[in-house]
Amino acid sequence: MLDKEKIKKEGVALLEEFSKELETVPETAETHYVLDVRNVCRTDGPGVKAESFPSNLKKIVPRWEDGFVVSEKGL
Repeated sequence: MLDKEKIKKEGVALLEEFSKELETVPETAETHYVLDVRNVCRTDGPGVKAESFPSNLKKIVPRWEDGFVVSEKGL
């Protein structure tokens, strides 16, 4: 079982260290933006399918095999 006093002591030390570090952070004026959360770019609903999308996509992808885009694996 864990030693409660040891955990409490380490927790208090961690909070004190963090408080000391916060004192070095310069005070800045906070900026708040109140936004109405709604979609203002388009009406909500199903999207419109562009018939030319597949042909345009085939023009710009590096490799296209068996109807799928083939790309390099990321790190």
